[in-house]
Amino acid sequence: MLRLAIIIIFAATVIGALMPSSMPAPADDRREVIQVADLEENQPKSQEVDAGSGAVTLDRSYDGHFYADARVNGATVHFLVDTGATGIALSADDARRAGLAFDTNGAEVIGTGASGAVMGHWVKLNRVELGLKSVSDTPAVILAGGDRSLLGQSFLSEFSSVEVHGDSMVLR
Repeated sequence: MLRLAIIIIFAATVIGALMPSSMPAPADDRREVIQVADLEENQPKSQEVDAGSGAVTLDRSYDGHFYADARVNGATVHFLVDTGATGIALSADDARRAGLAFDTNGAEVIGTGASGAVMGHWVKLNRVELGLKSVSDTPAVILAGGDRSLLGQSFLSEFSSVEVHGDSMVLR
């Protein structure tokens, strides 16, 4: 029963992160109009690793989220940092880049979200690395739909703290 609850929470978090926000901006919001063609998709302004302390500092992206380039099985994967996600979720393209084999037709229900069943594949990642932190043999899911990979608590919990200060996220 507990596993089902965890799966449902994880799936709902994944679906929520993949859905665009429909919340309108306040009328007095004076946002600068940015040409999408001028921006690289979801690229962070910077990602710094302090070799002395092992802290990783991420700058908020133009879309309001934090992204990190971590290594999965030796391949670089561009993750949306999702502090509300239980685990790691990979897009199919990122899973292939990390050398994970899976049957695109053999997806199973891995959870239920607001829009219904969430389909994907349970896998185990050999190694995930960000800065000086790494985990081995960690479970993850490969999502049958969606184009974002999510870095959740199964990895973030390796850091002693995750702090947001203005437009910076610091993982220590």
